[in-house]
Amino acid sequence: MPTALRPPARSEGGAAATTIRLLPQDPEWLWDFYMTHDLLLAPYHAAWAIRRRGVGEDIAPAWPPGLESLTGLNAPACLDAWARVHRALPPVLRDRVLLHDERAAPARRSTLRGPDGRALVPLHAVTVATDDLRALARVRRAIRAGARAMPSLVVTRHADGSADVHSVPSPGDYKGTVDRTVAVLSLAPDDDTDVLARALAQGATTSRTDLSDEQYAAYRRFADRLAAAATTGWSGGERALFRERY
Repeated sequence: MPTALRPPARSEGGAAATTIRLLPQDPEWLWDFYMTHDLLLAPYHAAWAIRRRGVGEDIAPAWPPGLESLTGLNAPACLDAWARVHRALPPVLRDRVLLHDERAAPARRSTLRGPDGRALVPLHAVTVATDDLRALARVRRAIRAGARAMPSLVVTRHADGSADVHSVPSPGDYKGTVDRTVAVLSLAPDDDTDVLARALAQGATTSRTDLSDEQYAAYRRFADRLAAAATTGWSGGERALFRERY
């Protein structure tokens, strides 16, 4: 059984355990990954850190909308975990131009090809610390718990029996973005990812990587898992459209 990506490795001297994840060069998922930082982790940490210094509420930066009363989120630990995962990405995934220029065509200019020569959405084998993945999973748990405790819809009932429904900021506003970010990072290695990682490594020194029939079958199975994770919270039709690009 191939074991190229498993189990998580621990370096000599007790260094942090690491694992390899296959991440797509796909603007749709990268958008969620970056918005987890931009909309949630970075502003939450800024609001938390300045208050730790004793700055008053009147001049401290605002909490991200709906997160004023969120508990269970370790502001510095989760931001640092995201930053380390971001640093582990290859340069092409750290370039935000990808979010805006290639959103509709993730396979454009790809050097990864199927057996028939068709360009495929690129995948990248990225080594990340298992502790960082756990930290981001804890972010997901905190947001889910906050969404249950502080729903985004508030019902006001009147004496005449009528009721008004109001939408208010809530941790639930961030749930889909965080769920999709963590779901893709949580796709554990299996035989298919082992096959693909070897193919990507072998093609790293060439201008084009052509998958064999066996490797392409692994790619398609992985794409099924990826689509389910990267479209968490989407409709079945939206998921099918995402998967069709692979």
